Amino acid sequence: MKQFAPASALLAALALLLSACGGAAGNGPSPDALVARGEKLYEEKTCAGCHAVDGSTLVGPTWKGLYRSEVKLADGTSTTADEAYLRESMLDPSAKTVEGFPSGLMETVIKPGMLSEEEVDGLIAYIKSLR
Repeated sequence: MKQFAPASALLAALALLLSACGGAAGNGPSPDALVARGEKLYEEKTCAGCHAVDGSTLVGPTWKGLYRSEVKLADGTSTTADEAYLRESMLDPSAKTVEGFPSGLMETVIKPGMLSEEEVDGLIAYIKSLR
């Protein structure tokens, strides 16, 4: 008859494997930490100079209530401000321009490679928190 390792031995082996691989999935920053990081980046990366978080309009559209809203674009189309749209807007600012705002302005501030993926994740988390 074939013998199996006790469950405790399997759990110990799994824990060792996960620690060797950098941990279990989801061991990144907590959602609250990600929002706090995004709020800090909002100031550090000078997003605050163009994007308000209180619903008012500055040089660029407000971030308050932006996530999952319908955004009218300068080319006459519209899109939902989901994570993909927000990410694209930060990494390729000239890809889509919001109706009523000058084209090409954001790309004068955000240069390619200026934001890391982790920074974009933080900024998106912050935008999502602004309801």
